[in-house]
Amino acid sequence: MFFIIAIFLACPTLVAEESREQKRLEACGQVFKEILDIPDGIPKDLLNKAECVIVIPSVLKFAIGIGGDFGRGAITCRAGPHFTGHWSAPALFALEGANIGLQLGGQATDFVLLVMNPKGANSILSSKVKLGADAQQRPGPRDVQRLRIPIS
Repeated sequence: MFFIIAIFLACPTLVAEESREQKRLEACGQVFKEILDIPDGIPKDLLNKAECVIVIPSVLKFAIGIGGDFGRGAITCRAGPHFTGHWSAPALFALEGANIGLQLGGQATDFVLLVMNPKGANSILSSKVKLGADAQQRPGPRDVQRLRIPIS
């Protein structure tokens, strides 16, 4: 668990000049640390069973009839053929989507997603992911959501 935080926070310090990618990794590390610091955060046993962790700070949702979602974050997965090894270095990840319907508004939310099985991890890594609507929201710092998302 602390290794994941260290990955998100330490990788940007390898280069002296900060780029957009480094700032994104720092934001991911900060959001993940905030989630772990709250008393009702992600249970350690659940985190230890996760095969991938995705952190996307400040996902923007907006709608005026036509809506969209946009966010950029990072993903780290366990190494090995069955995702049981050490945590990998983080890779940058983007969340984008669009929708249409009767809607108006905007929102910014931090996401921490745990991928719990090999099928989900393989889907994420091959970019063939459809996130379902079965999500559980829990209050936290900066309107943080903890989600359990079925991956198909």
